[in-house]
Amino acid sequence: MDKHPGHSLIIALSMYSILPMPRVDWREDNMRWSLACLPVVGGLAGLLLGGWCWLAVSRSMAPLLFAAGAVLLPLLLSGGFHMDGFLDAADGIFSRRDRETSLQIMKDPHCGPFAVLCGGALLLVNAGSWSQLLSCFALLPAACLTPLAARSLTVMAGSRLPYASTSTLGALFADRAAKGVKKAGVAEAALSLLLLPAAGLLAGGFPALCAAAMAVAAALLWYVYFRRLTLRRFGGVTGDLLGFLVQTEELFLLLGLALGSLFIPQ
Repeated sequence: MDKHPGHSLIIALSMYSILPMPRVDWREDNMRWSLACLPVVGGLAGLLLGGWCWLAVSRSMAPLLFAAGAVLLPLLLSGGFHMDGFLDAADGIFSRRDRETSLQIMKDPHCGPFAVLCGGALLLVNAGSWSQLLSCFALLPAACLTPLAARSLTVMAGSRLPYASTSTLGALFADRAAKGVKKAGVAEAALSLLLLPAAGLLAGGFPALCAAAMAVAAALLWYVYFRRLTLRRFGGVTGDLLGFLVQTEELFLLLGLALGSLFIPQ
């Protein structure tokens, strides 16, 4: 049992967000539950998004301004931590080189063309999805839960999948994680994904529930494909690949909700 259970949360918040935290030594006993605390940052991002949605709806905000703010708020809260991993992983994945070369490309601090293209596409699709969702109030509560769900799925991946040979920081957190983190990751993922259709049902009835369920299905299918991709291409995950998973799971959840909103009567 941890002597200071709150230290894992402090380490997670200092690592995965820009929030100022007290200094805590990164000892094994302090880091045991840090990986499992990642969804807390997603929950905080959801609160920020909820406030932004309330402001947009109450003040009749223009869709483009609303979408820009909704895309930037989670990025600002995380300090671009996961986006940095997404960009590095995009260069490695789309280089189509052998395993070792692709892993070395991901460790290169320089930004390649695939990172630029994928980063631009990610932001564009996210902004378009948020803009569409502003016209469907019933799905906005579910949309605010997407950062939580994406990070919960990432905890499940980070605690259950093997790590590639070049992984350092991600493997450090996994190696020092408590044995219960694997079960916690599955529980967090299941609960957070169930919250989306529940929020849809409460806010918009059965049609919104169906739209949220479609988004959850898309996120789960992407998780299965991501698992297969990382094991086949890289022999496991890295910190960059987990950042890639956070950003792409948010993308599929938001896009699923936006497409689902097209079938909800206004």
